[in-house]
Amino acid sequence: MSKKNQLKMDEVFPKQYRRGVVSQQITSDFVLEIYEKAKRAKTAKRKLELHKVAETLSQHIGQFLVE
Repeated sequence: MSKKNQLKMDEVFPKQYRRGVVSQQITSDFVLEIYEKAKRAKTAKRKLELHKVAETLSQHIGQFLVE
């Protein structure tokens, strides 16, 4: 099949309809675990990364993480 005849996945399945595996439900306890990991992190860079992740996830409590 030539490249110009190939379809991209986004043309067939929009991102919101793709299948995935649920890895974790986002709960307040899960967010607190990540925040605690940020407090225990050794480097400032890692602390900042984990803190940003916890902040983002806290806005989506009740939803799911999908791989």
